[in-house]
Amino acid sequence: MEFLDSLLCMFTSRVSRRNGSYTLEIPEQEIEVGSVGEGRRYKVALFEAREVESIEGADGSSADFTGQVAEAQQRADDSKELDQPPIDEGDIREVEIEDLGEKGDGIARIPPGYVVFVENTSPGDRVRIKISDARDNFAFAEVISQL
Repeated sequence: MEFLDSLLCMFTSRVSRRNGSYTLEIPEQEIEVGSVGEGRRYKVALFEAREVESIEGADGSSADFTGQVAEAQQRADDSKELDQPPIDEGDIREVEIEDLGEKGDGIARIPPGYVVFVENTSPGDRVRIKISDARDNFAFAEVISQL
């Protein structure tokens, strides 16, 4: 399941009703230590807690969801333990622009959720980029070519 490459976090939460809306509580540690930021927009998938052992894919195949999540989480933990970005300056990657940043730069993510700002791009663009500045939590890149 490809979405696991961009998995930012996973936690268990209960749905509760507040002021005419339903909400999920996000653990404080996901904001303070994780890749989730207050005020940002995210796509959310919900699974019944007891049913995450096996998820059926769009092609009808069954996937070991728990194992894949554990693997994605391990990659994230390994990256945090090293306290270094998962890329280096000069690296070349192919990415899809997912969103726009506050200053209008395109935003791509490199597993395990590392944010890369790419000038002169729009959501949906698929581009080959070169990392120009890699920092602990994010990077800047320039477009080499459109894909």
